[in-house]
Amino acid sequence: MRWALIEHMIGNCLRVMLGMEMQPATIMIFPLNLDTRMTRISKLAKQRFLTGYQLALLAELRPLIKAMQYLRNTTLHGVVTSFGDDPDQTYFHLRSKGRNLNRSELFSCEDLINYTAHVTQAFRLSLGDKTYEGHEGHTYVLPHRPHIPEFLTEDCKLPKDDTGLLREGK
Repeated sequence: MRWALIEHMIGNCLRVMLGMEMQPATIMIFPLNLDTRMTRISKLAKQRFLTGYQLALLAELRPLIKAMQYLRNTTLHGVVTSFGDDPDQTYFHLRSKGRNLNRSELFSCEDLINYTAHVTQAFRLSLGDKTYEGHEGHTYVLPHRPHIPEFLTEDCKLPKDDTGLLREGK
């Protein structure tokens, strides 16, 4: 369920960046897949002035979305294989990507999934919403970064947080 919420909020980020109201966005934005939404947000970020805080959130969000796609696609599109009664011997196997993910690995990502939802919400709130009077953007202090499981691919690694912008909400 959190994956669906994250994808929905990403769609709302794109909607707000384009200055669209909900009705046209339902037709133009929400049918897009997550990769397309993130690509368009990144392109808009290069054309539109974003604050340092917003750029830091977007940089934090990109690898988190890759991690969510890895987890979601492996579990939802994979075949469940169980070897005996041991829960750690239950695997999600995504043959097309050659991935195996066991239940313990999936459950070890709960903090990462929650953190991704926080970063997505922070990015959305930072953008405000010009379609509604008095809805300027504001900051959102993020929780501490969770541990990133070793099995996630290299492109799921978070950027170095030198600025402190994300922890201070400035």
